[in-house]
Amino acid sequence: MPTDPNAIAERGTQIYATKYKAAFEANHPGQFAAIDIHSEEAFVKPTPEEALRAAQAKNPKSFFHLIKIGAPGVFKVGYSSGVKSGDWVFGS
Repeated sequence: MPTDPNAIAERGTQIYATKYKAAFEANHPGQFAAIDIHSEEAFVKPTPEEALRAAQAKNPKSFFHLIKIGAPGVFKVGYSSGVKSGDWVFGS
């Protein structure tokens, strides 16, 4: 599985588009989905922090792609167990 931030974003976007986009945009507009690029699970919450915390609680060693549901693009976020606990890694 990819560990490069661009590869994570590409994989997360692909999973979202094929598995979740239609249903989430109809039922959860404006919320955030953290996509686990390994299990392909999605965790939907009202804030980006809540979505990432829920995803990381279930799969602490995975990598996640964060999407604001219904938005063309906001930012990319990655979380790795290699970072100190509680530190979020943000990129553009």
